[in-house]
Amino acid sequence: MKKIFVLSLVASMFLFGCGPDDTTTDPDNGGGSTDKLAVTAVTKENKSLVVKYSGTNCPPCGTWGWAMMAELVDAVEGEAVAMTAYGQNFVAENYIISEATTLQNAWGATGYPHFGANGSVTSIDRGSGVNTTAEKDEIYQRVNDHKAADVVANTTLNYEIVDGKINMKYLSQAYSAVDAPYLAIYVLENKVKGYQSGHSEGNGALHKFVLRAEATGGKGYGSSIDGLNVGSTVSGEATLDIDSDWDESHLTIGVVMYNKVGTKYEFVNASLGNLVE
Repeated sequence: MKKIFVLSLVASMFLFGCGPDDTTTDPDNGGGSTDKLAVTAVTKENKSLVVKYSGTNCPPCGTWGWAMMAELVDAVEGEAVAMTAYGQNFVAENYIISEATTLQNAWGATGYPHFGANGSVTSIDRGSGVNTTAEKDEIYQRVNDHKAADVVANTTLNYEIVDGKINMKYLSQAYSAVDAPYLAIYVLENKVKGYQSGHSEGNGALHKFVLRAEATGGKGYGSSIDGLNVGSTVSGEATLDIDSDWDESHLTIGVVMYNKVGTKYEFVNASLGNLVE
């Protein structure tokens, strides 16, 4: 998979340069051009990041883990970005990317499937077996707590899919202090048809919101948002080639902000990209 990454951070008072694929004619502006991907305001709200760490050679991932993921996706719709990450582990085979491995290790996934939200897997002791009800309740509590908390920072992103590429432009804003803000743009593909051990459909299982790539640096936690201070906005853009194995009609964009503290990345906020037709 070929990646093209352009991180152009500029103060919010400047406009994005317009290219041939992202301009339209604006009749209300004397027939001049307007950038259809430009983000003019950041939505001030909190969303969570809910992740299933999985493996296609893992029977429980295709049975109770499959059902649990379906329940989580439905329950947190509109309140969180949900994704399935396939990192390198002892049940790994398909959909493995290094960014997923980075997240899997940092979140503390040790058994599969392992679920978590906002930076870490659930804290429920699995020594006596898996308690799916308790794990789901913990995730729901994290989602609800984050939704009710003050918004520290957020990013709004617009994207288009044109000629085999995803073109993205975004605007980040800080409402309170974030010492070392980072931005990760995750490309997710829903309903990925392929093998899953334990699943009744076998090779026909439809994997939910698979983490396919990270468009901001390619290491799992994105790139630094330089110049983002309280009350300020910082804009940027990214472009990613769509892999031939992906179904572009099932692609979505998850946007996640982190704060780097020492060597760790603390979850700040998440949002879903807006597809611009």
